[in-house]
Amino acid sequence: MTREEKKRLRMQIIKLLDECDGCKYKTDRQAVTTVCKRCSIGKRLLKLGEKFKRRKVVARTLWNEEEERFLVENYDKMTYQNIANRLGRTRRAIKAKVEKMRRAGLIPTKV
Repeated sequence: MTREEKKRLRMQIIKLLDECDGCKYKTDRQAVTTVCKRCSIGKRLLKLGEKFKRRKVVARTLWNEEEERFLVENYDKMTYQNIANRLGRTRRAIKAKVEKMRRAGLIPTKV
């Protein structure tokens, strides 16, 4: 979710909370707002809030020999992002693996 999309969602939530101000089901407990799940505004608020919770979960997978070989051959020729795209991994995973392989002596340290 982009920054702009998050901003738009927050603005929608703020507008709904303003609409909900007079609702008899809404309570404010020590700065924690509770929204009724029965009223239409509360349902819309909960639905919008769910979008913030959803994150893409990337399962950790083991590296196979072919991927490691590709990494050793290309870590200094390609950007980490290009390697990540090629191997279907994140840039962060590539960087971590390169550092791990450097510590193990499989990839030369930077000079």
